[in-house]
Amino acid sequence: MIEVRNAAKNFEDICAVNHVSFEIPEGCIFGLLGTNGAGKSTLLRMMAGILPCDEGSILLDGQETYENPECKQEVFYLPDVPYYFPNVSLGEMVRFYRKHYPALERDSVSYMAELLNLDMALPLRTFSKGMKRQAFLILALCSGTKYLLCDEVFDGLDPVMTEAMKDMFRKEMKEREFTVVAAAHKLQDLEDVCRNIVIMHKGGILRAQDMKKHLKDVVKIQCVFGGKQDLKQELEREFRILRYEREGYFTTLVAGGKKEEILQKLQKRNPVFIGEISVSLEEIFMIEMEGAGYDICKTLR
Repeated sequence: MIEVRNAAKNFEDICAVNHVSFEIPEGCIFGLLGTNGAGKSTLLRMMAGILPCDEGSILLDGQETYENPECKQEVFYLPDVPYYFPNVSLGEMVRFYRKHYPALERDSVSYMAELLNLDMALPLRTFSKGMKRQAFLILALCSGTKYLLCDEVFDGLDPVMTEAMKDMFRKEMKEREFTVVAAAHKLQDLEDVCRNIVIMHKGGILRAQDMKKHLKDVVKIQCVFGGKQDLKQELEREFRILRYEREGYFTTLVAGGKKEEILQKLQKRNPVFIGEISVSLEEIFMIEMEGAGYDICKTLR
């Protein structure tokens, strides 16, 4: 388990991480979401033991990772732009990483590389951005660590390859103790694999919870009422509206509360049409950002 306890990090006058606290359970893919500059990358580096906490602590299985080589052997940190030596190949990177991760096996890397059509002997500099990402994700999965910390986890991968890597993650989680902490901007990449999330903004936390439990209390509904009257103010008096959009006769709203009660109140207005739509992780993220006063659309208008 990863425990973040009142962790804070400052760079001169900039507060990158502002006294955040949450826990990451074992055996899950945990999403770390947020706007640009929210503090996600800094927090990942603190978890990996690369940066110390200025205040508070971060514990992996009860131990602090900073200046703790034994604990760091259980952590593979993959930044958004991985470093590699000039002209080095994937095969040579295996030899380099084995010095820190003794469980890393060349045969396992070769097997995964063959599945993804990656040449172990070619210099990594000749790989495309997506191929480099695949190569380092393979190294991460084969390192045998308990924790994988990824910044922009599927960045550069096409949809087919993204699904292939998700399947590899799921396979590893079934076969051994394995926890993934994934920071991402492309929220749709995490939607089907990520149950627990933290949403960061300006170094702090807006939300930290199990999304399936949260979505039980959030419903998205599309409906058509007779005439073109705007019912937003009336509906706001009856239940909590998180988002409201109207285009022509169609009204789409996201509301907080029990679905049955909300549908019942809407049915009283005799809608011509009413239907429930699934709520996406991206919509939850945008709602939280708007609630925190971050709405880039309004800023640009």
